[in-house]
Amino acid sequence: MSSLKKALDAAIEISLETLSGREQAEPMYDALIESHRGCSEAADRKRLAMAYNNRGQIKYRRVDFNEAVDDYTEAIALDSSLAVAFYNRGQIHYRLARYQLAVNDFEVCLTLQADFPDCQLNMDQAKADIALQQQGLNSSFN
Repeated sequence: MSSLKKALDAAIEISLETLSGREQAEPMYDALIESHRGCSEAADRKRLAMAYNNRGQIKYRRVDFNEAVDDYTEAIALDSSLAVAFYNRGQIHYRLARYQLAVNDFEVCLTLQADFPDCQLNMDQAKADIALQQQGLNSSFN
């Protein structure tokens, strides 16, 4: 088992649902990402992508949206088949009223993972909000 897999497994074991879990996991993800930057093995790149995605989740829950988007973008650069990273980045674009960017990410997510009901629902809502904007009305979110 690679050191990256061991480190990622250890970080994943920590619940990100609690503040203390996120505070404990974030430095683990930071160290894991720093120590494995530039890895070239496909399996390690996928693991590193998941580390970026998971660290992005921590930042998202802390409402550090721009930093979270950066992590999701890094995850996608490492593994363009990681549907959840597109979904997560799309969620932030939606929350920031960047509806077309949200739709773009949701569409890629659904191309990669067609059976993702939350993504479909959120894409439909983003499209509805684009239509409202075009009519000069407020979105349903704002």
